[in-house]
Amino acid sequence: MAHRFFYEGSFDDDLLPLEGSEAHHLLHVLRLKEGDQVLLFNGTGVEVEGKIEKTGRKSVEIRVISRRESGDEKQVPLILATAVPKGDRFRWLVEKAAELGVTKLVPLITERSSVDPGENKLKKLQQTIVSAAKQSGQIRLMELAPVQQLGDFFKEIGESGVQLLIADPQGVEWSQLNQSNPNSSAAGTVILVGPEGGFSPEEVQAAQDAGAEAVKINAGILRIETAALLMAGLMRLPTS
Repeated sequence: MAHRFFYEGSFDDDLLPLEGSEAHHLLHVLRLKEGDQVLLFNGTGVEVEGKIEKTGRKSVEIRVISRRESGDEKQVPLILATAVPKGDRFRWLVEKAAELGVTKLVPLITERSSVDPGENKLKKLQQTIVSAAKQSGQIRLMELAPVQQLGDFFKEIGESGVQLLIADPQGVEWSQLNQSNPNSSAAGTVILVGPEGGFSPEEVQAAQDAGAEAVKINAGILRIETAALLMAGLMRLPTS
């Protein structure tokens, strides 16, 4: 199977220059040669099959053989809006959410939040998203949104028509959700996951006022990242 690389640019030309860390990985880690075939994606839903035409010390020229559009148009948008776990657990959450095909991850500030990742940390996590997409075969990059207050997030989604689910130990069992298809909303689904200690009663009520359905996904109490990824994984299960 051809190796995949992230290309920062459009695929309009038939000869594409690959530079920076991706070129270094191709040349000095994988040690690919002229004539080898590779796959390129730029995170916009297009993937290119190409052949290495020329190599230098720090750059590679790729000749485009074919282009294909993403086949995920039928996959509804999935937004994960979650409190931020401590330490490296947030990076792990971002990585796995990107692998699962989450469309957008929104870090939330809630009443009981203890972590605000900050703009610089969010920028550094962009490479994590790229690496996760390369590994998992995703053609589109997950969007990592700026940190938002929970109330502001409710205002943003407003009348968007998304299906809104909130993780809550007092909610209905996942299997009892009143839906024939977990991806029932064509506008997409938003999953809300609170901090350690959970959402406050006022936040749960605000979510329900916004149309959220409270869902219980486990008999025990899960960490932020476990609950978020479990719900995202259930939403991305293939349907017949």
